Amino acid sequence: MDLLLQCALNFERLIPYQYHMIIGRKGKTLDFTVSFDKADFHHLAGLHKLRDNVRFQTGKRSDIMQEILEGRLTLSTAMQSAFFHEMEPRLSPLVELERFLDNNEIIFRYNSKANIFSAIKADYLLQNDLNNMPIYLFLTQRSGENTLGCRTFFPKSEKDYAQGQPRYTLLKKEKICLTNSETIIQYDRLTPKTNIEKMEH
Repeated sequence: MDLLLQCALNFERLIPYQYHMIIGRKGKTLDFTVSFDKADFHHLAGLHKLRDNVRFQTGKRSDIMQEILEGRLTLSTAMQSAFFHEMEPRLSPLVELERFLDNNEIIFRYNSKANIFSAIKADYLLQNDLNNMPIYLFLTQRSGENTLGCRTFFPKSEKDYAQGQPRYTLLKKEKICLTNSETIIQYDRLTPKTNIEKMEH
């Protein structure tokens, strides 16, 4: 299957879900919810890198994803750009974004302008390994909403975006299906477990 189409299909499956996470550091906790929107896909897939393709640059971002889903924009279209090499490394990790988020080995860092070399504006930086490669996911507060969106997602290269960032520990993670309100608790260090050994003999 066309790799760009596979990325779009896998991202589309995430749209009905949210992830609610609680993280902690030095006795203090933070919590946030990650949501997904078709418009997010454009930047995650690196389509903004294709500076010589008018359609990818000027089209409405949610429409671009829809055109990819419908097969009207393809990987071959993107490969015609002289800048495709800048976008290409993002595609294989993006196929596995859900696996990245479902994994409980995520390292959380709060982005407080420590990376002076980077133009990325984000509220949280998540790091995890996919296929033995460190991958970064930057999260940003959505305008007028109480959820965070996925701003950008790419493998580690020569720059260490985690350098100088305070590290947080995952305390609880829930995956919420918005269509039926089902909540899957993926990780929980906060809720005490029942001690069944106290049962009377």
